[in-house]
Amino acid sequence: MSTAWYLILGGVAVAYFVLGGLDQGVAMLLPTLRGDDRRREALNALGPMFLGNEVWAVGVAGVLIAAFPRLEGELFTAAYPAVVAAVLGLVALSAGVQLRGRARRRGGFDVLVPAAGLTLATAWGLLFGVLLHGVPIGADGHVHGLEPFGDPAVWLTAAANVLLVLAHGAAYLHWKLGRPRRPGLHLLAGGLAALALGGWWLAAPAGIRNPAAGTVLALVAVAAVVVAGWVPRPGAAFAATAVACALPVVAAASALFPGVLASTLDPGATVTVDGAAAGDDTLRLLTLGAAPLLPVLVAVQAACWWLFRRRTSPYW
Repeated sequence: MSTAWYLILGGVAVAYFVLGGLDQGVAMLLPTLRGDDRRREALNALGPMFLGNEVWAVGVAGVLIAAFPRLEGELFTAAYPAVVAAVLGLVALSAGVQLRGRARRRGGFDVLVPAAGLTLATAWGLLFGVLLHGVPIGADGHVHGLEPFGDPAVWLTAAANVLLVLAHGAAYLHWKLGRPRRPGLHLLAGGLAALALGGWWLAAPAGIRNPAAGTVLALVAVAAVVVAGWVPRPGAAFAATAVACALPVVAAASALFPGVLASTLDPGATVTVDGAAAGDDTLRLLTLGAAPLLPVLVAVQAACWWLFRRRTSPYW
């Protein structure tokens, strides 16, 4: 049952990285849009899906805390600065996007929204890097220190995630508003993602037990974001960047499985899926009470995207 909930956690995380990454990408692109009208139209194109996109962040936290309490406790301790940044960025982005349209003076929100998007994208990239690097879990089973933040590969992963969501947001605005495509941005995102992958190959952390699986999935993500810059159909380009944002989650999970949190101090202290999961009684209760809600969330999200699938009027 722990493996089944690990798959659910992965599915919810994929949903957030694709949909929440879209919010972050559009937010970071606001400074490139000149004039209040263009910025308002970009946020309006995102508006009907915005809250639904952000709900998946709550889903990730809920499944992690309820189904994998040990993973939550040790990961949040090892990556505490990134977790704090993610929470602050999430609150600031939600408040900024929703309050901007009601403000008479919007200059402050035009700074807050991109800064929040950048903070979120960086924080989630750092969490990825920490997972891949491993954390200093001692023989007592607890994390000691913030060792992963001293590894350049962790920060390179964060930078790659920022560019991936930027390309995702650009593809969305091209699809919905007819904004000019940005093949250079897609190429840069793919190049930095490939560079981050090379960094992990050189570092060769002991916690990466299935490097071939993780590498193949990561290379597909690199190819998807690069190809998106030249795909003729805007909808297909957006789908390609969505794949590029989803696959890093699958790649990291595949590379670590059956471990979920590797120890850099004591290999025997590595946390596995079974070791990180709550007890069987708790998982059964979650299966009966929480799991049926997931199809409802998916259906509501799909209906929202279907209703607002048409391209909106361009801003020029």
